[in-house]
Amino acid sequence: NEYKSYLREMGKAGERKPLLVGRSTRPHDSVWGSEYMTRKKESSLYFRGDLKVIVNRASNLPNADGNNLKSKVESWLSLDKRSKKDLSDPYVNICIDDHKLLQTKVIKDELNPVWNETFQTEVSHEGSYLYFWVWDDDTVGKEKLGHASVKLSEIIEKRVIRRTLDLMTPFDKCKPTLDVEIEFEPVTEEVGLFEVTQCYFPLRHSGEVTLYQDACTLPSPSHSLFSVHGSPYTPRSAWDDIADTITKAQQFIYFTGWSMTHTTRLKRNGRSAQSTKEHETLGEMLVRKANTGVKVLILLWDEPFNNEDLATVGVVGTNDEITRNYFLGTKVNCVLAARRKSKRGMLETLVSNTSFSHHQKIVVADDCTASYGIVAYVGGLDLTTGRYDDQNHFLFKSCNNKHVDDFYQTFPGITDMNHGPRQPWHDVHSRITGEAAIDVLQNFKERWKLEAPKEIKDFKTNTNKAVDDGTRSRWKVQIFRSIPTDAAKFDDSRRHLLQSKHGQKYDASIHRAYISGIRNSGKFLYIENQYFLGSAHSWSSHTLNSAYETYTDMKTYLADCKILKPFSIYSTPRANHLIPVEIAEQVCDMIHKKERFAAYIVIPLFPEGDPNASHIQEILHWQARTMKMMYKRIARAIRRAGINAHPKDYLNFFCLGKREEASENIVTPSQEDSAVRKMCVNGRGMIYVHSKAMVVDDIYAIVGSANINQRSMDGRRDSEIAVGCWEATEDALISEGHVQGLRKGLWSEHLGRYEEVFDNPASLACVKRVLELADDNWSSYISDNIDETTPHLLSYPIDVSVDGDVTPSSTCRSGYFPDTTAPIMGTKSSYLPSRLTV
Repeated sequence: NEYKSYLREMGKAGERKPLLVGRSTRPHDSVWGSEYMTRKKESSLYFRGDLKVIVNRASNLPNADGNNLKSKVESWLSLDKRSKKDLSDPYVNICIDDHKLLQTKVIKDELNPVWNETFQTEVSHEGSYLYFWVWDDDTVGKEKLGHASVKLSEIIEKRVIRRTLDLMTPFDKCKPTLDVEIEFEPVTEEVGLFEVTQCYFPLRHSGEVTLYQDACTLPSPSHSLFSVHGSPYTPRSAWDDIADTITKAQQFIYFTGWSMTHTTRLKRNGRSAQSTKEHETLGEMLVRKANTGVKVLILLWDEPFNNEDLATVGVVGTNDEITRNYFLGTKVNCVLAARRKSKRGMLETLVSNTSFSHHQKIVVADDCTASYGIVAYVGGLDLTTGRYDDQNHFLFKSCNNKHVDDFYQTFPGITDMNHGPRQPWHDVHSRITGEAAIDVLQNFKERWKLEAPKEIKDFKTNTNKAVDDGTRSRWKVQIFRSIPTDAAKFDDSRRHLLQSKHGQKYDASIHRAYISGIRNSGKFLYIENQYFLGSAHSWSSHTLNSAYETYTDMKTYLADCKILKPFSIYSTPRANHLIPVEIAEQVCDMIHKKERFAAYIVIPLFPEGDPNASHIQEILHWQARTMKMMYKRIARAIRRAGINAHPKDYLNFFCLGKREEASENIVTPSQEDSAVRKMCVNGRGMIYVHSKAMVVDDIYAIVGSANINQRSMDGRRDSEIAVGCWEATEDALISEGHVQGLRKGLWSEHLGRYEEVFDNPASLACVKRVLELADDNWSSYISDNIDETTPHLLSYPIDVSVDGDVTPSSTCRSGYFPDTTAPIMGTKSSYLPSRLTV
């Protein structure tokens, strides 16, 4: 009643105006609107750097519980186990204007709560104020108890603020306060500082790193055109090395994966189907090693839409039940782990289990020849169906040799396993020895302790060589993760290095590593990733459904209280990780300094599956919004600098595609207009980019399992792991080492050549040349004539104007992807919860 009365009074005074949907759903837009909207008119500034906030305590908070209708409903439904106090259950949201950043834990039944919570986060936001919103947490809705703010300009000027804030509240007869501390460190001008400090796993100075492109890398003439440390570039094959590691292991072999298939063959010579089948399957290898006394443990994601009774490949093709059933009765211990949030209630557990996954892909084993006696593999490759590929990326020609019994295609309607087309697969992986490999082992141990605590007594974690011999390598290596407390049993001595939200501890160091790498770049960024979307707080408009563009305060209040909760009308995509906006800002900084900088981003043509499917179209929609935001910011920076340039002189998106004549015996659908028939007849298909890698200035690389979306970067959604690495002498960083070798190897694979201009990716000449080649390749890709010599790197099918506007490529009929009726820019789903697609 107090809220209704307050809202009515605000309406009478004419102080509140309808807001855009996306704005209205933010926590502080619903109440005390006039004060907030007045402040929004003040000039905003860009707030970029590292923010530390300590929320100590609050005093004299109003009691929003007690003898009101909502409390009686909750008591009657037994939804909230209340104490006899029946007081407010406060927590604090911390926001920059209308962008939520941080959240404390809930303290039950307390009007003078003490949190003493410390938060550290990167910020890259436009705004005017840092807001502290105090809420009362209830099962049926939630209520706002008060708010206070500090000007961002004051935070930037003073850097450190310790203050007791008076809270503005609609409740009478109380004067609540909130005690906080704020510290801010802006982005510095220095580059090359790639260590992520205050991280769960520290920087290591021992061991070696091997970087792989694809599961198999064949010798190529272009490799002789560049060198690593003065020697010809000679890339190794990831799956061959993993097979050798399994063979040599004497004590333990541990796996985590999104998927594993026991029929997968790691070694293949590809001359014929028979010669490929002569190699052991992965399942056979592991059973054989386990029978010799090697401890073999496998931890796979338990796909929620598959179960022991069905024992199928699963809705998303993980093969989890089939793999577990294969190892039953053997000495290999295979455990399926659900992605759950058991402490957040039944509904949250259901949502997490069905929405998010365990996505780490690691192999760790003992190796008497390696530094510290341990070797670990980290990257994008699951040891499962369809992942084996080399730089040829055949559509048809390998179906009856290298890919016999390994046909993989997610486009609906393609079922001819003998003739294709298969879905070519491109990925990046890594091999690590030394202390960082022990950190990967620690990650496995923490996850195994949570999922199989009864089995931990037999856990082998070290070898007789796992001691520090005092030597230092030129490699600097650091392990990063995205993982919460409901997916790993963290070391208590390191819990202070974790982040916290709503009382849950989690590690989001992968996001920190990407931001650190981008901010420390001085010349260029080269990124390959399966997805690229985020920084939704920087999108130009949050409106999701024009039919519900505005609404009243009461509707906002009801939506905020979760009394109304439609999935797509009142919800803004919570994809607020900072990677896209940080890339754009780094470009803008370089434009302001009148220095050259370039960002090259390689993504799939579209997410795997039917591009017309609602979830894929929505992902493409968020991706397009992300691209628009980046190009608009860069175009604005160019105008402000007064230079004659185009946004694509600095930022470009690419994809990979393959042209190949189909087999004469291929079986195609009879419908003339079917997408499958067009793909087969035209001999055209995308190469699926599954990499999760970033190269910075040819010096620093991040390789792992994390996509550039909120699921992977959040820390509390999909579980992920990555490695950051670079080479250095005592005096300088090494820019002509293995990291540069990876980047040059990838470019020579994608472009089918290597030219001297590629040695300087930041230069405008290099950008223009890569664009020229990629544009030519795209023209060949969409041509009616099949040219099998066409290299793979294609310009992504969008047009970008000098003002940063992004539209579908004019070369694509009706704005559709080739051979489909799927819009390139995507469409917003009318029913899917956005948390599934961001």
